[in-house]
Amino acid sequence: MEKRQKKIRQGNWIMTVLATVIILLSVSISVVRYRKIDIREYENQVRILTSEHQLQVEKGEYGPWEYPYLVCDLAGVVLYADELFQKETGDKVNVQEELGMDESFGKNYQGMVKKSFVLEQDDKVNGFVIYYIPEEVLTGADYNQKMLRCMLPTCVGVAVGVLLFVGRLLYCNRFVLEPIGEIAASAKQIIRGNYEYEFRRIFNNKVNADEVGELTYSFELMRDELKAKQIREEELKKAQQELISCISHDLKTPISTIKAYAEGIRDGIARDEKARASYVQIIIEKTNLLIGMIEDLLRISNAQLNQLEICPKEVYFVSFFQKAMEEIEGYVRQQNMEFSFSIELEERLVYMDEKRILEVLYNLVENSIKYRREQGKIEMIASRKGDDVLIRVLDNGIGISNDDIPYVFDKFYRAEKSRSSSIPGSGLGLSICKYIVEKHGGTIYCKSRKEKGCEIGFTLKPEEER
Repeated sequence: MEKRQKKIRQGNWIMTVLATVIILLSVSISVVRYRKIDIREYENQVRILTSEHQLQVEKGEYGPWEYPYLVCDLAGVVLYADELFQKETGDKVNVQEELGMDESFGKNYQGMVKKSFVLEQDDKVNGFVIYYIPEEVLTGADYNQKMLRCMLPTCVGVAVGVLLFVGRLLYCNRFVLEPIGEIAASAKQIIRGNYEYEFRRIFNNKVNADEVGELTYSFELMRDELKAKQIREEELKKAQQELISCISHDLKTPISTIKAYAEGIRDGIARDEKARASYVQIIIEKTNLLIGMIEDLLRISNAQLNQLEICPKEVYFVSFFQKAMEEIEGYVRQQNMEFSFSIELEERLVYMDEKRILEVLYNLVENSIKYRREQGKIEMIASRKGDDVLIRVLDNGIGISNDDIPYVFDKFYRAEKSRSSSIPGSGLGLSICKYIVEKHGGTIYCKSRKEKGCEIGFTLKPEEER
């Protein structure tokens, strides 16, 4: 499309320059022809025609002559004036106005030529004489024809320039404006929600494969993208329905438990202080579980809307990882599980959001804790995978069956046995991990066998590749 716009602009400029050159050239030809007309020849005719009469006027001999004339002194006082001048002897006139040629003269005295001469006596200028002489007397019958021949190139040049502009206008209308109008019609269909309306650029039963065709192709891509977004919106609505269904399923048990224990306290079932403390502790635990599930739901909703804020920056990875492991180790050991970690790479810069990556690590650890068994162990290893950083979380938990592995990173997914068990969770943790890792340009995977533990790993890109 940019090429098409460039060609149209170039064509417009070329057409404008060409039309301008033609008009200027035609005007130049007219000027040259006009200059070839010997104006001096006509002036000489006037001098010859009026020479004898001027001598009489200089002597002060005024009287009717075959052509109208006016005589005035330097002050503008009329010494003699023919009836055509509508002046009387002794009147005062504007000398400059009388000597000059203005538009009113041409209107009032059509076919006449005004010519003025200086009156001298004893080498002193003492007045002016102004003659009105018919053009045909001076120029002859061919004067108008000569002037017409002078103006003809200009008229032709202007006509050609106008034709060029009109032709260019028709071309742009045919090959630019009409296709844009068709695209506008297609756009109106899109506004109405009809993404199935296919727009094709067809003239004379032929598809034009030019830059406007590229515009059409781009427009079709846009339509396809809008259609895809519509499909994604429908999928999002479906996901929202699934969310409601999962919330109903996953929140029902902890809420029912909280209600039951709260009623037990109210009804005096917990009779002593120890029983009441136990009931309160269970209520607190279930409340914390609800808070965690709600936070997961909020994060995944933000992820779906691309509003989960990720602010990457340059981070020294080994320092970050050691600090994170010290924090996570204390948390894991509180759950009565063994924990170990190792670093198998040198210090290097990684472009990442520390807060979000730490959230991924905690989610993976939480996943291992949920599906642990007695004498549970968690190991975290940081190493290199080509130019990337690879972080692995290994445990000796109950594992995941091969049938479930392809779906572990899907929203709300948990294996059937897990869903029917007492293991808490929303099924969103691994989905959130996948979103965060992919936003960092990395990949995440899961390896596991039933009753053989689980390995989940993800990669991060080095700073120089971001």
